[in-house]
Amino acid sequence: MPTLSLDAAVAITGISRSTLWRRAGDGALTKGDKDARGRATLALGEVLGLLRATGGVALAADEVAALQRADAGDARAQADMGALFYVAGAERAALYWLNEAAAQGNGDAMQWLGVAYAAPGGKTAEQQAQDDNLAVMWIARAAAQGQAVAQRQMAGLLPARRG
Repeated sequence: MPTLSLDAAVAITGISRSTLWRRAGDGALTKGDKDARGRATLALGEVLGLLRATGGVALAADEVAALQRADAGDARAQADMGALFYVAGAERAALYWLNEAAAQGNGDAMQWLGVAYAAPGGKTAEQQAQDDNLAVMWIARAAAQGQAVAQRQMAGLLPARRG
């Protein structure tokens, strides 16, 4: 039975860890064996059903395969899932996967984090100022790694250099 870690299930469904685990204890969700990283797991198909029900996001077969690679620790797949969830409007899930990939040094994830933190999203002025700082930090980190989009974004932020 394909499974997904409890942590990933929380991130993509928005349902709390305790609620998911209680549902598993009640038999409403199927528990899997611990994964290779020693984490509790749930049946993948059931988590995907919750994702559709709670977030209205349905993943195609190739996206499910990428989700499984992301959950196993593949930084590229984590960045891809973060971008997918961001575009789908699932910010919490996007930030989870982007932070996982950025922690492994993935420049694309860093650039996407910069984009996510730059988006206003109904924040107070104080929250937005903090997020703007995070946005610039992540974009600068991505640019330093050679990520092309982030390098162009940084060039737009910095004054033109005279020779």
